[in-house]
Amino acid sequence: MLSQEMVSLPNGGCGRLLDTNTLSASDGGLLCFRFGKEAINPTNMTDIDVNSYASLKPGTGAGFFCSMYIGVGTTGADFPANKPVYIDFASDGFNFNPSFNAGNFVFYNNGSEVYRTGINGHFFFDFGDNKERRIIKVMPDKAWDEVRLDFGELIGFGFSFSQMRIYNILSEYYIDPMTYLSQPSDRTVPVGGSATMTAVISNTDIDETPANVTYQWQILNGSTWTDLVNNANYSNVTSPTLNINNIPAGFNNNQYRVVAKSSFYTCSFQAISNVGRLFVNVVSNPGTIGADQTVCLDINPDPAAFTETAAAQVTGMAGYQWQSSTDNITFTDITNATAATYDAPAVTQTTYYRRGVRSTLNANVTAYQYSNVIKVTLKKSCLIKCIITNRMITAKPNSN
Repeated sequence: MLSQEMVSLPNGGCGRLLDTNTLSASDGGLLCFRFGKEAINPTNMTDIDVNSYASLKPGTGAGFFCSMYIGVGTTGADFPANKPVYIDFASDGFNFNPSFNAGNFVFYNNGSEVYRTGINGHFFFDFGDNKERRIIKVMPDKAWDEVRLDFGELIGFGFSFSQMRIYNILSEYYIDPMTYLSQPSDRTVPVGGSATMTAVISNTDIDETPANVTYQWQILNGSTWTDLVNNANYSNVTSPTLNINNIPAGFNNNQYRVVAKSSFYTCSFQAISNVGRLFVNVVSNPGTIGADQTVCLDINPDPAAFTETAAAQVTGMAGYQWQSSTDNITFTDITNATAATYDAPAVTQTTYYRRGVRSTLNANVTAYQYSNVIKVTLKKSCLIKCIITNRMITAKPNSN
């Protein structure tokens, strides 16, 4: 599409003016008897003064088959089909005007209409259009070489104090700030794992974003956002997707965002994404359990309940599983032994015990980490038995 100067617009954003070399205007029409009607200054629609405008006023009086328009075009190459055109438009006023009328943007090619889209439509009483200045996006489906703001009235009579204004017609328009198609979201991973954060600026052929978008991922350090650099833990720090690798426990609760930037000639744009938080699910310390015990088979083979002498340290919710072993090598889970402490039943042989701890955080579950092992030694006999033998001695008298 032909184009010319890039301008910054007072209502936001930045655009390239449509490249035109023809203009047209008409405030007439068959039997159109209206006072104050005008279609003026079409050249203002594509000049570099972004606040100058072309004006279309219906006027006051009677009208039959009134047709008014202002337009611009080119005698060069056609503007292509299915490419957006941006019209910087506003309207205001008040009408008491029984009529059938309508306002349209109409596109022509070699004098023949190829596309139109309505901006207002009225039936009988038209109380005017009060619309603040805004960008209207139009996408003709045919190639064209002229665009007009057209006001047509089949029949009408009354008072009209309205005005339609076109400030600029743009072949390109870029919104500031840019719009994100996707944003970073929170991630939960086990320690040593990996995660990605993604934020993509909406940037297709018909989006209002320049093509040269750059990205820079940042991390929050205290109250300051700091640019990331590629290292053993981070890669692709200047792309839409940040990779976080070999995640240590110390990354828990890290916050990340990306700053997207773009520029086009004198226009610069920036968009800061939402914040994505990293949660690292880890058992940093499984804790410790009580000391070894000795029990006696002939007195009481039931060990005292196993206590927690140091609590487990986890980033999520702790889950427990007690295990036992007869050789201190192969441990098996104890059914229903899932509390922080455990009261074992009587033992029939020397037995070893340990406690597994795992962390559950945002549906992520770590593997079990195990505490120290305690040994319950079983002695078969602990009572001291005394056997006393009474002996009777008989003395025979000496006859001498």
